[in-house]
Amino acid sequence: MGNEMSPLQKHRAEYRPELPPWLQGTAVKVEYGDAAIAADGADAHVIRRAFPHTYGQRLAHFLPKTANAPDATVITEHPAVRVGVVFSGRQSPGGHNVVWGLYNAINSHNPSSELIGFLGGTDGLFAQKTLEITEEVFSSYKNQGGYYMLGRTRDQIRTTEQVKAAMTTCQALKLDALVIIGGVTSNTDAAQLAETFAESKCSTKVVGVPVTLNGDLKNQFVETTVGFDTICKVNSQLISNVCTDALSAEKYYYFIRLMGRKASHVALECALQSHPNMVLLGEEVAASKLTISDITKQICDAVQARAEKDKYHGVILIPEGLVESIPELYALLQVSIST
Repeated sequence: MGNEMSPLQKHRAEYRPELPPWLQGTAVKVEYGDAAIAADGADAHVIRRAFPHTYGQRLAHFLPKTANAPDATVITEHPAVRVGVVFSGRQSPGGHNVVWGLYNAINSHNPSSELIGFLGGTDGLFAQKTLEITEEVFSSYKNQGGYYMLGRTRDQIRTTEQVKAAMTTCQALKLDALVIIGGVTSNTDAAQLAETFAESKCSTKVVGVPVTLNGDLKNQFVETTVGFDTICKVNSQLISNVCTDALSAEKYYYFIRLMGRKASHVALECALQSHPNMVLLGEEVAASKLTISDITKQICDAVQARAEKDKYHGVILIPEGLVESIPELYALLQVSIST
């Protein structure tokens, strides 16, 4: 993509996301709470053993400036920092805006701070291929989709060699923090990288940002992932168009495959928004131990039931990971992988 922006892109770039009150201004009011614990208590000892240096740290709560919290700390002085950022994992809406927000935050706190982007995803991180992100560089990427400002490649930091390469880059560039933007796998790698850095006394802090269209990284602290809402709205609009076409022609069945390998959140949300005739959810298939014959019968029964009402058309949503959710096919896939 060239630097020339279309009229639509220029219009998009004019939008300014609104910051929560407690993130506005240069003063930061924070209160430290209890230690972070595993969502499932039964897993706590396993996680503590795997992450002895980073598990159980106190939670930081950001508060509005007017909040009455005697134990809160108000931070007004911010030293200049060097922060690295890398795109990792499948691209998702909102990735560029995360970089935009990061740039604005560190520069509003201290104009001497620097944001370093790694070109080509994690491969660029290992090879120290960098781009200094400035207002001029970023101006054509505000509110734009994709990851094309920096790009992405292998998208993993897992092997010993990869972890060492990442640490070498952070130390060579004297980074105060490394921000990894991605989904479940990328944030898992970020957590392991943070543990390794802490164990090795590397001063670079590792931050994982949940940016994934699958919506499968959420808990009591994260309402949903960056990109999930957008991808569901866009897909639902397209699905609704297909529903209108099916209703108009009255003779076609459309099978629409949606993103989501292990989580069918996109398919479910799109079904709630667009009202297709049928949606298959991988989690339900796995929990009910349905066979491919069972699923085929469900679809055929639905088609027959509609035909009895003189309706010979319909729309059926299928998550991309459905095949892996069928126990018999999953076992077959595992055998294929092992051989």
